[in-house]
Amino acid sequence: MRAARSSFVRLCIVLVAVVVSVRLWTPVHAQVDLYSLEAAYIYNFTEFTEWPPAQAGSALVVCVNPHSALGATLAKLEGRLVSGKTWSVKPIPDGAAIAGCGVLIVDDAASSAAARAASGRDMPTLVVRAAELDASDGGYVVTLVRDGDRLRFDIDNKEAVRRHLALSSKLLRLARKVS
Repeated sequence: MRAARSSFVRLCIVLVAVVVSVRLWTPVHAQVDLYSLEAAYIYNFTEFTEWPPAQAGSALVVCVNPHSALGATLAKLEGRLVSGKTWSVKPIPDGAAIAGCGVLIVDDAASSAAARAASGRDMPTLVVRAAELDASDGGYVVTLVRDGDRLRFDIDNKEAVRRHLALSSKLLRLARKVS
């Protein structure tokens, strides 16, 4: 586990360095780099999350708006292995079908509505709110936050427990705020 945390920290440092250097040379594309950084964070969140045994399967279904910039960036991770499962990106389903999502990315109005529909249920879904989404409603396990020029994250561990998800203590220590 120490090696996993070390790898996560190194990846974050490398990604921040890439974003800073690209911002210096091509400020027009700085927003695109934020999506790459968010995607890297989200991917690593899944590495440090345990789903209940009933959720066992060969795929980790990541539900996201495929037409958003973050959704398109996450789709580039299709087929990668994460915690022994294959990363599989799917469009956000309607209402009840959300149960098939291991991860739900909330980055627009449609995904926000799906998160609200799923918030009352105790489904084992890691719900991640993107940094650019301005929403105060609850139900998120992880909220990405812009802190000046940095990307940080907050964790609602009570929501994770309610959803039967176990977050690594290493991930909790890296969070800006844990509630």
